[in-house]
Amino acid sequence: MSLDSATLGLAFLLLCGVLGLLLIFSWVLNRNVQALAWWGAAFCLVPFGMGLVSLGLTSPGPRVLLVSNAVMALVGGILYAGCRVFNGRSRTVLVALPGAAVWVLLFPVIQHSFPARLFVASMIAGVYAALSVWELWRHARHRLVSQKLAIVLLALLAAFYVFRSLLGFLSTGIGWVDVLALRWSSNLGLFLLLFIPALAFVFLSMAKEQVEYEHKQAALVDPLTGVPNRRAFFRHAAGLLRRLGDRPATCFLFDLDNFKKINDRFGHEIGDHILTIFGKVLAEHLPVGSFARMGGEEFAAIVSLPRNRVEPLADDIRRAFAAEARIVLGQQVHGTVSVGCATAIGATAHQLVHDADDALYQAKAAGRNAVVLAAE
Repeated sequence: MSLDSATLGLAFLLLCGVLGLLLIFSWVLNRNVQALAWWGAAFCLVPFGMGLVSLGLTSPGPRVLLVSNAVMALVGGILYAGCRVFNGRSRTVLVALPGAAVWVLLFPVIQHSFPARLFVASMIAGVYAALSVWELWRHARHRLVSQKLAIVLLALLAAFYVFRSLLGFLSTGIGWVDVLALRWSSNLGLFLLLFIPALAFVFLSMAKEQVEYEHKQAALVDPLTGVPNRRAFFRHAAGLLRRLGDRPATCFLFDLDNFKKINDRFGHEIGDHILTIFGKVLAEHLPVGSFARMGGEEFAAIVSLPRNRVEPLADDIRRAFAAEARIVLGQQVHGTVSVGCATAIGATAHQLVHDADDALYQAKAAGRNAVVLAAE
């Protein structure tokens, strides 16, 4: 079957433009995923970078070769910058420019040698693809399924460009392989027509999966303090108790003393700040994810801890909070916390919370700012 290279080239350029516009449109619909705008811009630049040069409709002069390949180097840089933006990293503009700068600097030396130009252009694209792989693998904020697929596709693209960079100097003797060294060929066009839509689809899937992940996380986090909420607490507790088996688990139940009076006297800004301070104190003393805000001024934690180590830890938290909440936003608040603790083997999370609540009631009755352990 014979495929017209010019037709494939035109289809490829139009496809890149359409996919770029779709990515940008997706970003307009969801401005939180800014990487879509970067990736969309990269796809939209491809028709300008390749254009008549790759289609071979004219004999490109030095200026056309300089500009078109500089744009394609910029495309690779923008794709890499988009991966950095997706991971919440900075210096995105700066990392997109070096490839184009390298091409412009080397062009006076390589402009009369097609193998040299092919080598430099392909290596720039390959390095950017490899950097994108490293970025998505090493600095991923979340382990998304679609992100792993993007890593595979970008790794294949990096390998393709490295292989193509060598074809200008080496000949394999295999016709359909050697034509990849041309500016444009049917083989190259067919490969890119299959590859580029797959890459764009994966980028869209990454954005969708990240938004869904963030929504799920938001449903498990208290918006004021930034610590897990009641739902997250019981989810974590169920998993922890299941893993512990016949080992002891301890539930801490914390209640900030006289919180309503503090709110009434100093205002809700002070009250909110006190809640945030206590969340910070818990984060400094307890494992990540083991504690949560249960509602109002009440917090809870379930950890793997034997009974003889419970009271010292609870007392450390009580003392640390009293020190942090003595003066809040310039006001002498003198905030304190009462703690009820319960340790058991084989109990459910609700049973532990119930026992810790009984102990908390005793701590409140004893005058507050105290730690009480439930009976074994």
